[in-house]
Amino acid sequence: GPRALVEILSTLDGSLPLCVLIVQHMPDKFTAAFAERLDRVSSFEVREAKNGDVLAPGLALVAPGAAVMTVERLANAQVRVRVAEPGPEDRFVPSIDKVFVSAAHALGQDVLAVVLTGMGSDGSEGLRRVHEKGGRAIAESERTAVIFGMPEEAIRTGVVDETLPLDLIAAAITKHAKPG
Repeated sequence: GPRALVEILSTLDGSLPLCVLIVQHMPDKFTAAFAERLDRVSSFEVREAKNGDVLAPGLALVAPGAAVMTVERLANAQVRVRVAEPGPEDRFVPSIDKVFVSAAHALGQDVLAVVLTGMGSDGSEGLRRVHEKGGRAIAESERTAVIFGMPEEAIRTGVVDETLPLDLIAAAITKHAKPG
């Protein structure tokens, strides 16, 4: 949820060699303001994603509320986001599964997928793809999740590498982001 994202982004060092993609289930009219709020508490540059944004270290992109965000690798090795209208098959908008699946395809073992508090199963299918491509996954523990639905579904996939309380997730992300 929003509180969990604030806690993690306010703790992460913006000089880490990573780009953060955020999918928060919230209405379209709120995601830009939410990105601005995160930008104020983070050393990352945080903004609402726009079609064609190139992933770069120190950048955090929030998926727009009424769109589907995906990741693609270009022929020149750049990686960018695509922001598009949802299709009739899109159950969750924005979709964590779509981000995880496309990031796994574009970035393989460089993906660290994190599932935080929330209702439903969005993200579970994407975690399987992240795992298949050699990426890693973290789920928030039941102890700190306000709503354990999404982390619990993530854990049930059998591909979560670490289940951690919220206050340890930023440190785990930092550990995974540092070379070696």
